[in-house]
Amino acid sequence: MLWLCITLPQLPLEALQCEHSEKATVVTVLEGSVRSVVCCNPAAERVGLKPAMNFTTVLAILPEVIALERRLTAEQAALERLAAWAYQFSGTVILGEMFTDLQRARTTALWLEIGASLRLFGGFRKLIEKLEAELRELSYSYQLGIAPTLEGSALLARTGVRVAITTLAALRARIDVISVSWLNLDPWIPQQLQTVGVRTVGMLVGLPRDGVAKRFGPEVCNYLDRLIGAAPDPRPTYRLPPKYHARFELDAEVHSTEALLFPLRRMLRELVGFLRARDTGVQRFTLRFIHRDSVATSLEIGLSMPDRSSERFLALTRERLERTALPLASVALELSVDEFAMPTGLHVDMLSGFTEQSEDLHHTIDRIAARVGETQVHGVKAVAEHRPEHSWTTADPGEKCPPLDFPDRPLWLLPEPKPLQLSGMPALAGAERIESGWWDGGDVRRDYFIARTQQGAALWIFKDLRDGSWHLHGFWS
Repeated sequence: MLWLCITLPQLPLEALQCEHSEKATVVTVLEGSVRSVVCCNPAAERVGLKPAMNFTTVLAILPEVIALERRLTAEQAALERLAAWAYQFSGTVILGEMFTDLQRARTTALWLEIGASLRLFGGFRKLIEKLEAELRELSYSYQLGIAPTLEGSALLARTGVRVAITTLAALRARIDVISVSWLNLDPWIPQQLQTVGVRTVGMLVGLPRDGVAKRFGPEVCNYLDRLIGAAPDPRPTYRLPPKYHARFELDAEVHSTEALLFPLRRMLRELVGFLRARDTGVQRFTLRFIHRDSVATSLEIGLSMPDRSSERFLALTRERLERTALPLASVALELSVDEFAMPTGLHVDMLSGFTEQSEDLHHTIDRIAARVGETQVHGVKAVAEHRPEHSWTTADPGEKCPPLDFPDRPLWLLPEPKPLQLSGMPALAGAERIESGWWDGGDVRRDYFIARTQQGAALWIFKDLRDGSWHLHGFWS
């Protein structure tokens, strides 16, 4: 097997913020009576702030710094959303452990078995390029490592080794010179090892295991065996849920709907990754805006046809938010999908571009519906009824209707037939007799004709066979 490890060194911050702030921001955690920095954004690093720094020192350097409290629940939710997104690249995804201690808080990882995916994506380069492009779109900081063992790929990712190691021998040769401080062990163990002169992974692996186990515990020996592939590394794999539900906890109360578009953009892109993994689409999804002391505000986003385009999802969401007034500030967002539908397969017409035009038309209909309301936008379908005023009804914009064999009729009908006073019999064509409606009290007996005026307009008129009167019922454009 070949494992790709994605480490997320900024996850404590990026699980709370989706956009890159120009203001210095740090995430802190309280250990005992000391508050320390877990991670900081680039703006904070530029003024000298660093992870593990005492927060009192931070305030002395930059009193106006923005400080966020670390939320393990937000990090776990973000990791699970990423796991669902990553399923599009591999059928075997493993979630890493969340560490509460400060030293390992920035080592959260996600593993993908990519040996079986390389041929599908066209090799290492194309797979990594596509994966990295989407990670950047999601605004996550990351490091990648590839190795035949889980812990080996994680070690390469943490140390920034961007070389695909495909054999155990090559992995051993690469990691032997790495400092033991990079190992995923309790922080006191590497410190003790360096104190006694064991500074590299190769030196540690070469020590007698009985002595290592006696001094540091058997879990260290087990970790080393899993690192170099001498022992199996069984871990539970992630499985896609039958329904999609994602939650994003905001770092502060948000009053502006425009500011909500930043986390929504990420959540919708993660949803699209989930849809690709399931090879399906959606025609409706639900957004819930969570308020602190009130009932959540729900927003249903519907499409005229199944789709899985994050850009289209975001455009429709933006349209709905522009005409939606949230009653209170939002503290969290939820995105859920209960039903899935296969996107309509459209064959590309290389000459006329019919496919692109059809997709654009459906997207335009969706945006109009999002702006004016779904109940205000309808399609039209024919009904098996000969009376013209009853031969059509409204339909969903994307509904496909079977054709009915009617004679040529105009689309423009008057709400009610208008009596005509004919001074002379015009030239008539297209005779059609309609006798229907006796069963519902709307009995009609009519002879329809196409009449042309002197100006050339085509009128649809009929003679009422019950009294001989003439009426205008419609126009051709």
